[in-house]
Formats: sequence, structure tokens, C-alpha cells
Amino acid sequence: MASSFNLFFNLCYFCFILGGFLIISHLQENSVRYTPDQITSKIISDMKYSDLIKVDYDQVSKHYDIPEGTISGCSVYMSKSSESASELACFLLADKSKYENLHKTIASHMNTKASGFKNLNPAQYNLIKNYLIVQKGKYVLVAIGNNTAAEEKSFQSILD
Repeated sequence: MASSFNLFFNLCYFCFILGGFLIISHLQENSVRYTPDQITSKIISDMKYSDLIKVDYDQVSKHYDIPEGTISGCSVYMSKSSESASELACFLLADKSKYENLHKTIASHMNTKASGFKNLNPAQYNLIKNYLIVQKGKYVLVAIGNNTAAEEKSFQSILD
């Protein structure tokens, strides 16, 4: 009888510990330590960019047709020059499960942007076709340019 009780007690204890671990793990995955503005500002500072301009939040929908409820925030920067396709954006997903919705929106934006550069500037067109998209938790980084690997490294280091 005592061994049955000990087995039951140990099983309950194990389930309690496992449940606590899963809850903490889920909270860490969905935690929000930084705003998208803080992330893009840090990357721009790290890269010493001076040729990007912030897109007002209410103007983002002119570039990205994001479905309602997909994101809870974003920060988008585009080149000051119409001859450059450079772009840096950070999106905060409303929930990690919304990534596919956002990914489709980003792909659509990139296709539209690429069509504008295809015949005008082949070098910029190639940068668009090789854009960077990286998800870490609820954050999604999007970048077009010559330094996307360094931008990704900065993004990862911010969130580590």
C-alpha cells in the first residue's frame, strides 16, 4: 500500500514539475522584451545606416497588406532613394501561429516591389529576390540590402 502511494505521489510530483517547465517554456517563447522600434533602431545603429527612413505606422498598409490580427506591432524602414530597394522591417506577431499569414503578405510585398525594379535596376531587383526573412519567437525580421547577414546577426544577438 505504501509503495502504491509513493508511486502515485512521485507521478504527481513529476507531472507538476513537467507542467511547470512547459508553462515557463511557453511564456519564454511568447515573451515580448523589445518593441519592433527598439529592434530596428538597434540594427540601424549597429549597421550605421543613414539612408533609411521610417515609414509611419498608418502608412505601412500601403506596402504590406497584413491581415487583421496577424501582428501587434511593426517598425518599417525603407530607402530614402527611389533608386534603392533597401528595406528593414521588424514585425511582432500577435501569436507565433500567425507567421504563415505574415510570410504570405511579405512574399506578396516583395513580388510587387521586385516588379517595379525588374527592368529599371537589375542589381536592386536581385537584392529583392534574395530578401531575408527570419523568425525568432514572436518577432519577424525582413531585410533587403547588401548586409542582410549582418542584420540577421544583430537581430539574433538582440533577442538572445
